[in-house]
Amino acid sequence: MDRKYHQIDGSHLEGGGQILRIATVLSSLLNIPIEVNNIRAGRPKPGLAAQHLHGLWMARDITNAELLNAEIGSTSIRYRP
Repeated sequence: MDRKYHQIDGSHLEGGGQILRIATVLSSLLNIPIEVNNIRAGRPKPGLAAQHLHGLWMARDITNAELLNAEIGSTSIRYRP
């Protein structure tokens, strides 16, 4: 069964990396696939920085998740636990 990705706007509230971290953890705990767009849109350098990428890799490795489009500067990712 192909579950659809829940859409999350990463520019919401302060538009930083916190929404990405929280969304990834909740996705893992609840087994819900997510697509996060506009990652860090409220920052001078939008997109994934190295520390966000390493956090995503850690979550992926712990949960054996599928992680798409995760690279430095990416403004959207897909994560399927």
